[in-house]
Amino acid sequence: MSRWVLYILSLFLLQQYAARATHLQTNKVAGMLPVLPFPQVVKQGQHNMLYPASSDFRVKGLDAAQKQRLKAHWDTFMSQLKSASQKKKQIIELVFLKDLPATDTALVSRSRLYRDSIGTEGYLLQAVSGKVTIAAHTETGLFYGLQTLRQLTRAGWAQEIFIADWPAFPTRVIFDDISRGPISTIDYIKKQIERMAELKINYLSFYIEHIVQPLSHPDFAPKDGKLTIAQIRELSAYAEKFHMKLIGGFQSFGHFEKILALPQYKSMGETGTLISPLDPKARQFLEDVIGELAEAFNAPWFNVNCDETFDLNKGKSKGYIDSIGADRFYADHLNFLYGVLKKHKKKMMLWGDVAIEYEKIPEMLPRDVVYLTWEYGDAKSYDRWIRPFASRGLEFMVCPGVLNSYRMFPDMVMAKANIKGFTEAGKKQGATGAFTTIWDDGGTYLFSADWYGVYTAAEKSWNLSPEIEAGFDTRYSLTSYGEADDHYVRALFKLLELRSLPLTYNMNDVLWQQELLPEKGQPLWLNNTSVPDAKRILAEASALLAAAKPQLNTADIGTLAHSIAQYTLMMDARQILAAAAARYRQAVELKPERAADAEKLVQQSADAVKSLKERYVVLKNNFRKSWLRENQPYWLDVVMATYDVKINALHGLESALLKAQKPVAGKLELPAPGEIRFDISETPHTYFTYWLLTGPFPVEKEGTVPSFLYSENEEYNKPPIPGGIATYEGKNYRWHKFASKNGGMINLDTYFFKTGFEKTAPTVGYAYCTLNVTGKAVSEVFVTSTAGTEVFCDGKKVATVPGNAKHAAEQRIAISLGKGNHLFLLKIPRNTQVPWTFNMRLTDDLQVVNTKHKYQTNSKNKIYEVE
Repeated sequence: MSRWVLYILSLFLLQQYAARATHLQTNKVAGMLPVLPFPQVVKQGQHNMLYPASSDFRVKGLDAAQKQRLKAHWDTFMSQLKSASQKKKQIIELVFLKDLPATDTALVSRSRLYRDSIGTEGYLLQAVSGKVTIAAHTETGLFYGLQTLRQLTRAGWAQEIFIADWPAFPTRVIFDDISRGPISTIDYIKKQIERMAELKINYLSFYIEHIVQPLSHPDFAPKDGKLTIAQIRELSAYAEKFHMKLIGGFQSFGHFEKILALPQYKSMGETGTLISPLDPKARQFLEDVIGELAEAFNAPWFNVNCDETFDLNKGKSKGYIDSIGADRFYADHLNFLYGVLKKHKKKMMLWGDVAIEYEKIPEMLPRDVVYLTWEYGDAKSYDRWIRPFASRGLEFMVCPGVLNSYRMFPDMVMAKANIKGFTEAGKKQGATGAFTTIWDDGGTYLFSADWYGVYTAAEKSWNLSPEIEAGFDTRYSLTSYGEADDHYVRALFKLLELRSLPLTYNMNDVLWQQELLPEKGQPLWLNNTSVPDAKRILAEASALLAAAKPQLNTADIGTLAHSIAQYTLMMDARQILAAAAARYRQAVELKPERAADAEKLVQQSADAVKSLKERYVVLKNNFRKSWLRENQPYWLDVVMATYDVKINALHGLESALLKAQKPVAGKLELPAPGEIRFDISETPHTYFTYWLLTGPFPVEKEGTVPSFLYSENEEYNKPPIPGGIATYEGKNYRWHKFASKNGGMINLDTYFFKTGFEKTAPTVGYAYCTLNVTGKAVSEVFVTSTAGTEVFCDGKKVATVPGNAKHAAEQRIAISLGKGNHLFLLKIPRNTQVPWTFNMRLTDDLQVVNTKHKYQTNSKNKIYEVE
C-alpha cells in the first residue's frame, strides 16, 4: 500500500474519530445544557464561571432606545429570579457584529465562521472571564441571545461557553384554537407571549370563527368570551416588545355554523356550515370583518382558513357549482378574499387540504399565496401533504399539531413524533415555516396542559438536529420548571400509557361523557377488565408528579394533577358503583327475611354513593378555578355541565337509597334497582358503542327496510363519513357521529326523538362502523336488535335478525373476516312493541379498541389515529 493511500486512510479515520467525538460531545452537552431550543453550535470552555442575574449592562453600536428595551427585559427577569444577588455582578455586553471591537480577537476570529449563518435572528454568545458578550446583526438576535443567557443564569450554569445560534425556520408559529370552547384572557395571552418568546417563537396566531367583535358587526361574538379590535391591537403591540407578531385569521368559508346559527346572519349560508360566496350580504360581511382584523393584527400574513369545506357542492348553489366545477367555485371565492387582503397589504394564508383534494386550485390562485399544509398523525411519510406544493414551487409551511381534540389530555406521544417528522420533512423540501397548531375540539381543555408540545415545537422549528433529542426532557424540566429532575415529564408519559388500554384507548373523552347511572328502567353494563391496569398506571403517575418540585409555571403541574385525579375518579366510580349496585341487589333479595341486614347493605351503598358525589364536587371546583385562571367565562357552563350531570345523578341516587331505607308501615320496601337508576352490572363483553347513524327513513310497513345500501342517490351511495349525506325519496339525511353513554345497548328511540320524527310512523335507522382486523381472523359477531334488522358486511348481507314482538334477541352471526378493513352496516327497523335498541360485539377473547366509529382488533402494534 502506497504512502499516499495510507495518508488518505489515516486522514479519513481521523475525521471519523473527530466526528464521533463531536457527536458524543453534542449528546453530552444536550443532556446538561439548560437551553431550549438547543443552540446550533456549543463549545464549552475549560474554566468555571458564575452567571449572577445582577449585571453591569454595556452596549456597543446600539441606540438609546434599543439599549433601554433590551435592558428592560433583563431587569424584569432579574426581578423574578428569587436567588438574584446584588453583590455579585456579571458584565453583559451587547454589540452589533459590525461594531465588534478588534481587540476581542477570540470572538472576532470565531465570528468569521458564523457571520453569514446567523442571519437576522441568530446571535453569538461568548462567556469567558466573568464577561458575557452577545453579538448579532439585529436587535432581535440580541434579544434571543439574552433569552439563552436568561436560561443559563436561571439554571445556575457555571462554566465558560461559546454559542453560535440561528433558526432552522425563519417563521416559527404557535397557533391556538380559541373558538371551540376555551378563549384565553388578555392577561393569559400576554403570559403565553412572554413564555413563547423565551423559546424564540416569533409568531402567535389564533383559530377564529366567532370570538372576535369587529366594530362593523359587533353582534355575533359571545358576550362572555371574545377579543375586541382594541384588545387585538393591544396584544399586537405587546407581542412586538418580545420580537413576536400576531398572525390574524378568520374562518372565511366552512366551519361557519356558529355565526350562521344567528337569525340575522342565517341568510348568508350556502349550507348550515358554509358561508355563501355568491351572496352579496355574505361578501360584504367578509370584507368588513376581515378588513378590521387585518388592520389590528400586525403580522404580514392573514389566514383565511377555508379548510374542510365538506358541503361545497351540497347547498343552494349546487347547480351552479356543478356547471363550473367545485375547484373553480372554491378558487373564485379565494380570489375574492385575496383581493380583500391586498387592500390591507396582507399576504394570504390558507389551509392546504382543499388544494390537495382539488389539484387544479393552486393554478387558479396567485403565486404568492402561502399554503398551510396540515397533518397531525405520526405518518411514515409526509409527502402526501408536502409534494403538491413543493413540486410546483409554491410557498408552504408545515403544520404539525398538539391534539387535545376530544381527548382527556393531549397525546404528546403522537405530537412529539408528528412535530419531528413533519418539520424535518418540510425543511428538506423547502417549507418556509413551522406552524404548530393546538386544537381544542370538544372544548374542555386548559392550555397549561399543552406546554410540553409547545416546547417540542419550539425546539424543532429552531434546531432539527437528531443528536440533541435525548436530552430534551431534562432541558424541558430545567427551562420550564427550574427542576433538574424530570418528574413532570415522567408523570406525563406515564399517564399517557392509558392510551393503549381498551377502556381508555386514545384517551378520548367518550369515557368521561358516559353516564354514571342508567336511565330509569334501563340497564348499565360496565366492562371493567382494564380498570386494575389503569389504576396502577394512575398511581405511578401520581407518585411521580408528587415528587416534582417546580420553581416556575406551577399551573402546568396542577393541570396534569387534575387529569390524573379525573381518570382515577372515573376508574373508582366504575368499581364503586358496580359494587354498590351488587350490594343493593343483595339487599332486595334479603329484605323479606333479614330486613336489618338489608337495611345495612342499603346504607353502605348510600354511603359509597355520597362519598363518590363529594369527590366529583371537589374535582369540579378545582377545575373551575383552573379554567378562570386562564380563560374567559365563555363555555365554562358547558364544561361544568359534564360534572353537574354526574353530581346530580349521584345525589338523586343517594336520596333514593336513603328513602328506601325507611320502613313503610313497619316493612322495608326496597324498589327494584331499575326504578332508582341502579341497574348496574359488570360484563366481560366489549360492545361497539360509537357509530355513524342516519335516518330515520319512513317505510310503508313496520319491520321492513329500504333496499339501498348507503344512499338511494348513486352519488352518495358509498361508505359514509361524518356529516355525509344519504338520500331517500328525494330528501337528504346526514350521517351523524354517535357515542353511547351507557356502555352497551343503544336506544334509537332516545336518539331520533331529538330530531322530532313521528313516533308512530314505521321507520328505519341505519348504523355504520368499520372494523380493522389486525390479528387473528374474526369468525363470528353478535348483534342484538329488533326483528328484521339486516346486517351487512363489506356491502353484502350476512344476516337478518329474527325475533318476536316482545323483546330483541342476541343473534350469533357466523362470518369470516381476515386481516384488513371491513365495513359494517345495520338497517334497524322500529317495532312499536319493543324498544328500538341494538348493540354489536365480538367474542370476549378478542380485544377491541376504537377511534370513534373505526374499530380494530387486538394487535401488538395498535394504530393511534388523529380524531
